Amino acid sequence: MKQQGKCIIGDPVRVDGYTADWLSVRVHPGTFYRRHEAIYKTLDSSKGLYAELDMGQFILLRFSDKEDITRFHRDHHEYL
Repeated sequence: MKQQGKCIIGDPVRVDGYTADWLSVRVHPGTFYRRHEAIYKTLDSSKGLYAELDMGQFILLRFSDKEDITRFHRDHHEYL
């Protein structure tokens, strides 16, 4: 597991364990990959760290900062 920019990457099990107490959003994979440019723009401008976990039936985005998840919801609420 390591940090690449503001994103935590690595073994999904270890990342899941490390970020288990962070605030999270579930996004349908079709929506996530269709809107990936807008989503990554929001993620790159986050203040804290975030993690992206592909769980198969959904993409789990976890945020370490409450302001980041609030901004994510505000920017993408119609697609969640």
